[in-house]
Amino acid sequence: MSSLLVPAEAVQTRRRRFVAIAALYFVADLGYAFLFGAFTTILLAGGLRLDQLAWVNLLGLLYVGRFLAGPLVDRIRISRLGHYRGWLLVTQPLLVLAWLLMVPLDPMADLPLVLLLTAAVLLVSAVHDTAMNGFAVRLLPPRDRGVGNGIQAGMASASIVIGSGGALLLYAHAGWGVTVGVLAVLFLVPFGVLLCVVEPAAEPATRPTMPFAEMVTLFGQRRVRAWTLLVAPLFALGGYLATSVQAPMLLAAQWSLEQIALVQGTVAGLAGAGAAVGVGALVTRFGVRRAALAVGSFWVGALALLLPLSLGGSTAVLDAAAVLAVTVGYSGMAVCAYTVAMDLARPASAATDFTLQLSVLGVLRLVTTSAGLAAAGVVGFPLLIGAAVLLAAAGTWITTRWLRSHRTSPDPDPRELA
Repeated sequence: MSSLLVPAEAVQTRRRRFVAIAALYFVADLGYAFLFGAFTTILLAGGLRLDQLAWVNLLGLLYVGRFLAGPLVDRIRISRLGHYRGWLLVTQPLLVLAWLLMVPLDPMADLPLVLLLTAAVLLVSAVHDTAMNGFAVRLLPPRDRGVGNGIQAGMASASIVIGSGGALLLYAHAGWGVTVGVLAVLFLVPFGVLLCVVEPAAEPATRPTMPFAEMVTLFGQRRVRAWTLLVAPLFALGGYLATSVQAPMLLAAQWSLEQIALVQGTVAGLAGAGAAVGVGALVTRFGVRRAALAVGSFWVGALALLLPLSLGGSTAVLDAAAVLAVTVGYSGMAVCAYTVAMDLARPASAATDFTLQLSVLGVLRLVTTSAGLAAAGVVGFPLLIGAAVLLAAAGTWITTRWLRSHRTSPDPDPRELA
C-alpha cells in the first residue's frame, strides 16, 4: 500500500512546482512588454515625437542587462526562506508598490515621474527575473525540465500578450489608472504561490572571490561556450531574421494595424503559449534532441510559408496561418533552448548561468531585428525570407548533431519525493 502512496505524493509535489513556475513566469515579461508595447503606443497617441520616443526606448537597457545582476543574486542570501525565493519575496512587493505609485499619474502630464517609476520597474524586474531563473533551476529536477520549461515559455508568452495588447485594450476602455492598477495586482499572484513553495537546497560550492567571476568560469566550460555562443544562436538565427520583417510584410500586404495587433499580438501569442506547453511535454517524452529536430523541421516549413507574404501576400487566411505557424515554431525553439540552458546551469550560480545564456539570445534578437530591417531595404523581402529558411535548416541540422552528446540524468531527483 505504501508503495502506491509514494508516487502519488511525488505527483503532488511536481504539480506544486509546476504551479509555481506558471505563476512566476506569468509576470515574467509584464513590465518589459508594457514599456515596448502599450506604453510607447500610448505616448505616441498622446503626441510624443518619434525622436523623443527613441530616448524612452533606451530604458529597455535596464532590463536587457539583467544578467549583470546574476552574481549579486547568486552570492547574497537575504532571507531564511530560501536563497532565490527570498529575493523574489522582496522584489515582488517592490514591483507592486512601483505600479501603484503610477496609478494617480497622467502618462503625458506627469511623463518625467512616470518614466522614473518605469525605470524603477525595469530595474527591479531585472533583479526579480534573474532570481526567478535561479529559482526555476533549483525547483526543476532534470526529468521535469521539459514540461517545466514548456510551462515557463508558455506563460512568458502569455505575459507578453497581457502586457502589450491586453494592457493597451484595457487602457482604451478604462484609462491609465485602472490599467497600471491591474498590472500591480497581477504581481500578487506569484507572491501568494511562493508562500506555499519551499526552495530546494543546493549542494554547497566554493565561490570565486573575484566579482562577476561566475560569468568567466561559465564560458570556461567548452560545452557551455559552444552551446551559448554558437549552437543556440544558429538554431534561432533564421527565425529571428524572418520575424524581424514580419510586421512590415503584413503592412505591405495591406493589413491594417488592428488586424496585425489581433493576429500577431494576441492570437499568435496565445498559440505560442499553447505550443510551448506541448513541446515541453515532447521534450519530456522523447528527449530534447528529438524535440529540437521536430521543432526545427516544423519551423523551416513555417518560415517557408512566409514566402507568399514576402511577395505581396496571398489570402488573409493563409498569411495569418503562416504567422501563427512561425510563432508556434518560435515557442518550440525557446523551450528547447531553455531546457538545454537549464541543464548546463550550475546549481551554485543558477541565476547567473541561466540568465546569461538566455541573454545572449536576447542580444542576438535585438541585433538581428535591426540588421533584418536594414537588409530588407536592400535585397527585398523574398530574398531575406529565403535566406532565413536556409539558415533555419542549417541551424536545425547543427543543433541536432550537437545534441547527440547532450546528456541529462534520467533518474528521478530525490527532491521529487520530498
